[in-house]
Amino acid sequence: MSTENTQELMEPVRQAASEGVDLRVRVRQLVTDAILKRQADPKEIKAVMQATVDGLGVGLAQRGNHAGEALKEAMAGLDEAVAKSVYAVKMAVDESWGQGRQFADEDLRAALDAVKNLEDDMVGTLKRTGEKTQGVLKAEFDKLREHLARVGTDTGSQVRDTVSTLNGRLAGVASGSASEVKQTAKEATGRLAAVTSGVLRGLADAIDQKTR
Repeated sequence: MSTENTQELMEPVRQAASEGVDLRVRVRQLVTDAILKRQADPKEIKAVMQATVDGLGVGLAQRGNHAGEALKEAMAGLDEAVAKSVYAVKMAVDESWGQGRQFADEDLRAALDAVKNLEDDMVGTLKRTGEKTQGVLKAEFDKLREHLARVGTDTGSQVRDTVSTLNGRLAGVASGSASEVKQTAKEATGRLAAVTSGVLRGLADAIDQKTR
C-alpha cells in the first residue's frame, strides 16, 4: 500500500480514535471500506491493518484518558472487519465451487499465503505501533497484544476455517483430470478478489443494517 493510501486510511482512523465516539463501529466500517477499495485483495489486508493501528496510536495519544478501553474497542472493530474479509474469501470459493466454477490454483495459493498468518500479523501491528508510543499508551498496547496472543481473535478462528477450505480446493484442482476442469480454473484467473469483494460488500451491508 502506497504512502498516500496509508494516509488515506490513517487520518480518518486517527480522527475517530481522538473523538472516541462509536469507536468499534467506526473502525469496523473504515477498515471494511479500505479493504473494499482495494477490491478485497487478501494481499492488501496486512497493510490495511498496520495503517489502522498506526492511526489508532496517533489518535489515542491525543486523547490521553481511557486509552486502554478505547484501544480494546477499536481493535474489536478491526478484528470484526478482518474476520469478515477472510470469511468472504471462504464464501467466494465455496459458492463458486458449488456452482461448478473454479478459481485457478494461482489465485487460491495467493489467497492462502495472504490469509494464513493474519492473526499473527494483527498482533504484530500492536507490537510495531506500541514501540512508537510512550508511557501509559505504550503499556496499553503491550497489554492488549499479550492478551490477544494468549486468547486469540475472531480473525484467527476464521483464518483456520478459510485455510482449510483453500487447502481442500487446491487439492481438488490438483487431482482434477478432466480437461474442462483445468480450463474452467484457467478462465477464472484473477476473479477471486472480484467475487470476494461482492461477498464482503453484501456482508458489510447486512452488518450496517443491524447496527442502525
